[in-house]
Amino acid sequence: MLLSSFLLTACGYHTGVEEETLSVPYFNGDTNGALTDTVIKVLAASGDFRYTDRKGNLLLKGTIISDTNENIGYQFDRDPVSGQRIHRLVPNEGRREITVEITLTDSRTQKVIYGPVRVSAHGDYDFVDSDSLRDTSFINTAGTRESSLFFSMGQLDSIDGAKATSLDPIHRSLALKIVEGISNLPYNAE
Repeated sequence: MLLSSFLLTACGYHTGVEEETLSVPYFNGDTNGALTDTVIKVLAASGDFRYTDRKGNLLLKGTIISDTNENIGYQFDRDPVSGQRIHRLVPNEGRREITVEITLTDSRTQKVIYGPVRVSAHGDYDFVDSDSLRDTSFINTAGTRESSLFFSMGQLDSIDGAKATSLDPIHRSLALKIVEGISNLPYNAE
C-alpha cells in the first residue's frame, strides 16, 4: 500500500491517504553542503514531493563515492623568454566527474524502497597556467602588457578555479537526475 501510495504521489496523483513527505539529510562527503542544498532545491521545485527538514515519511540518503578530475585537452608549451614552441604538451582542459550513491527509505518501516543506485554527472572546463605570463597576458596595440583574464569572460582561470567553477553545473545535473529518478520509480520497485 505504501509503495503504491508513494508511486501515485510521485507521479503527481494524490490519494486520500496521508501525504508523503521527504527528508534529505546532508549527503556523506558533501563537506560544504552544496550538493545536498541543490538536491533539496530541485526536489522542492519538482512538485512531486513535499520536502520537510524534519523527519519525513521518506528519507533520501546520499553518499559521494567519487570526485575525480582528469586532463582531456593539451597544448604545446612555449619557452617563457622567446615564446618559441617547445616539444612538450601541457594540459589546458579538464573533466570533473562526481558519482553519488542514493537510497530511498520508508522512515516508518526502515525498509529501503529504492536503491542503492549510483548516479554520475560530469563537467568539462578549460584552464590556463596562472604562473605563465604568456597564458595570462598579451601585448596590446600600444605595446604594453595587459591581462587576458579581463577579456576572457570567465573562460580563463587557474586549474583550481576552473575545478571549483565546474561544481555548480555538476551538482545541478546530479540533482536533476536524482529527483527525476525517484519521481519516476517503476511500479515494480521494492
